[in-house]
Amino acid sequence: MRIKARFAIPEPDDGLLARARKRLFYRQVPRFPRAVQIQTRTGCNADCVWCPYGETFPTQAKGTMEWGLFERIVDECARHKVRRISPYLMNEPFLDRDLPKKIAFIHEHCPSAKVVVTTNGSMLRPDVVKEILDLGPALRALYISFQGIDKESYEATMRGRMQFEQTLEHVHYLVDEMKRRQASYPEVWITMVDTNIIDAKKAVKYWQSRGVRSKYTTLENRGGNIKDAESLAHTRMEYYSTCTRLMKQAYIMFDGDLVICCTDYARQMVIGNCAASSVEEVWNGPRAVGFRRAYLGKRFDELALCKVCKVDRVREVEVLPWKEPKPAVGAPV
Repeated sequence: MRIKARFAIPEPDDGLLARARKRLFYRQVPRFPRAVQIQTRTGCNADCVWCPYGETFPTQAKGTMEWGLFERIVDECARHKVRRISPYLMNEPFLDRDLPKKIAFIHEHCPSAKVVVTTNGSMLRPDVVKEILDLGPALRALYISFQGIDKESYEATMRGRMQFEQTLEHVHYLVDEMKRRQASYPEVWITMVDTNIIDAKKAVKYWQSRGVRSKYTTLENRGGNIKDAESLAHTRMEYYSTCTRLMKQAYIMFDGDLVICCTDYARQMVIGNCAASSVEEVWNGPRAVGFRRAYLGKRFDELALCKVCKVDRVREVEVLPWKEPKPAVGAPV
């Protein structure tokens, strides 16, 4: 066993020797999450086949996070020097027209944190692109979820109101505008979930040929919320029992509810509410600790999401590495 490769939490009946062994050989759950995702508002204009949004949205609470709560969460993250803050969760972030303002606020008040946003790219109109690029290093990375590079497979995957030609135009505009400005930020990645609907390798090669970083990630059934995930997989899906999300990442809904995982669209496992108490109190509360103990003890039957969570494991290691494109013949170096 590699030292500190896995997490461990002291049990109430652990003796001094057991506690010392866990401190020495295992990773400790931090007193405050290393990364925090904040749902600044609800809503998405896509309905991706591998996402529970379309099915769960009609029954879930909807709204925008109050500024006071947002400010308090960011200030608390600053005190604990959080490594990453992502102002999006289970939504299309740029439906929040105040998102650039919120990104700037995070950067100003919590400079230790890398601000990262994932978008479906549909809202990347020229005016939004200008706001994004004007942020400079305040927005460190922008991940664009663009599923495949063929119209039919793209629209069959992303569904909703997504239009292949329009979104492709938006992404190309962002890339071209960054080159024109010689902008270093944000670092742009094109990402996709590898399903049997799209040709992920073809799409990655396309974007890399344009000088854009690109990769695909493993299909998962989102805590069992995607009932037909097996039909989208390349191989038989396997139970996911080595997750670290609940050990180091916090997911805060617009009303302050902190859920156990970014896949908890229906709030099946709410740890506590950050509007009623601090993030630190919720993170270290009895419900959170109980969930972690159950997971590390492999008592998955006690965990509504985890006991049915599966991934298409065979594809995990097949991500194509990023290669800096070679300059064209005759182009300035």
